[in-house]
Amino acid sequence: MVLTKQYRHPLRKVVYDIPGGAVENGETPSQAALRELEEETGFTAERLEWIGKFSLGPSSQAIADIFFAKDVKAKGSFNKNEIVQVEPVDSKSVLQKLLEGECFGAALDVAALLVSAKRLLE
Repeated sequence: MVLTKQYRHPLRKVVYDIPGGAVENGETPSQAALRELEEETGFTAERLEWIGKFSLGPSSQAIADIFFAKDVKAKGSFNKNEIVQVEPVDSKSVLQKLLEGECFGAALDVAALLVSAKRLLE
């Protein structure tokens, strides 16, 4: 799994996260996922598999789609103003970090659980 480590001011710490962002006008959710993957990590993917979605909370109308990137390759450049570090991590490490409280983002938590439940990295 390709994760980002990013400073989150409300938490006052650097935390793990997955690439993500808003769907821009004229984009499909999968096109936005590919764009965000490249912008935030410098990686590209040959294809995506939709694996689920979740609500950002009861006070939000936003629904986040989660995609699993396949045939991922490093392109090399990403928006360094956004991200502290890009870190490829094996799925078991991600689940361990989640269980130890190192992952704070709902998107990463849900994605890791979906990837594990669907056994996409075994």
